[in-house]
Amino acid sequence: MRGKFLFVLSLLVACAPPPADSDCEGMCQPAGPEFPGVGECKEGICSPTFADCSIQTDISTCAEACEAQGTSCVANGCGGYTYQLYYDIGLCEDSGQTGHKFEHQCDEAIEWQFNGAVKCCCEQE
Repeated sequence: MRGKFLFVLSLLVACAPPPADSDCEGMCQPAGPEFPGVGECKEGICSPTFADCSIQTDISTCAEACEAQGTSCVANGCGGYTYQLYYDIGLCEDSGQTGHKFEHQCDEAIEWQFNGAVKCCCEQE
């Protein structure tokens, strides 16, 4: 009888839904209040977010920027945008600043114009 009880108990534990977002809670990098749902923990996985800043002299596409940071670009995956442009690295690294937002494919050239830094939408580990 004890064996049957343990078997049923193990099935219940194995088949129960996982605790809500416990696999990544506190590990994700949310993009901030302007981008609800971006970079947040959803169903145990961190959604894509705007990654660390990259400068114009180092990369020409978001695919390159994300690859340099060990991840993959997500086209239009951060609130409908692929990247944010900033005039310089200082503004880009300021968490209180939001750059000019662009919809783009990951392998298309970034439209730098007069800007020097970018945050691309990348997968989170």
